[in-house]
Amino acid sequence: MKVAFTSCMSVQVYPQQPVWDWIAAAQPDRLLLLGDSVYLDVEAPKPPRQMSNNEFAQHLHHRWSSQLAQKQFRALLAQLGPGRTHAIWDDHDFLWDNACGAAIRAQPPQSSKIPLSNAFFKAFRAALDAPDGFPVAYTDPVFWNPQEPAPATPSLQLEADLWLHLSDGRSWRTETTFVAQDKRQLLGAAQRNKFGKAIAANPQALHLFANGSTSKDWKNYPNDWEWLKAQAAQQRTLLLSGDVHHNDVDAFHTGGLPLHEVTSSGAAVRDAVVVGKKEQNHGMLEISADTVEIRLFHKNVEQSELRRELSRQSWLPVA
Repeated sequence: MKVAFTSCMSVQVYPQQPVWDWIAAAQPDRLLLLGDSVYLDVEAPKPPRQMSNNEFAQHLHHRWSSQLAQKQFRALLAQLGPGRTHAIWDDHDFLWDNACGAAIRAQPPQSSKIPLSNAFFKAFRAALDAPDGFPVAYTDPVFWNPQEPAPATPSLQLEADLWLHLSDGRSWRTETTFVAQDKRQLLGAAQRNKFGKAIAANPQALHLFANGSTSKDWKNYPNDWEWLKAQAAQQRTLLLSGDVHHNDVDAFHTGGLPLHEVTSSGAAVRDAVVVGKKEQNHGMLEISADTVEIRLFHKNVEQSELRRELSRQSWLPVA
């Protein structure tokens, strides 16, 4: 099983996105998009906070449909076929930089933008299987349910002993400023309970846990960070993260099995989205019965210093 993964791309910044050609050439079995698949608050006609709901819906439609129309991306989706591309979101495709759903739901009129964003992201997810199925007009009724719930957070069985958990790190997230540590939530209790049950039900499996935020952010949310480490202590868990516009690997002591993390971010942006050096990054997991090989690429050149091979038995690096 080969799983390609990356995050952070913008057609407005880079109309040409060769990262998809490079991934296609490796012939992965799955593609995982780890958030910031569009940048709603970058090179926008005006800040999304200042948009009316009608303007915001037009903007959402343009951004999501533009990424789906990007030729290299579209070709990769066709190569993979239905059911092989999976996506989560992060702040820039949820609403704007550092947007936290728990806080914004208490801020009318901004809160009325959340159902719109939910609906457009769901339509994007569905169109990953059939890009021509994305609604052609922002006025389509599918986008305008004022009670549209947050996107689903499924646990997907990729193989008999391999699970992918697609989490939502934005809809229920609290801010950290002026919020006591024990009150902060990244996933929220309901999501933690749901994933905890799915992970516990498959104790011998390898669990890929997808979330846009890196461990550095998770540590600002002690309830969620300690929960994730507790899961990882008992079950082989690999945190797949994005957001930071570079590639990285890390590992953490849990008192049991280690928690491993791999980050790939910056598929088609610059260091600071529109300024700085060009980032064209992606990652690849090659999963066999015995090992998990982690490979990270910058401009399609492997970053050998970040390469890791983990034993699925010991869940430690292979010597």
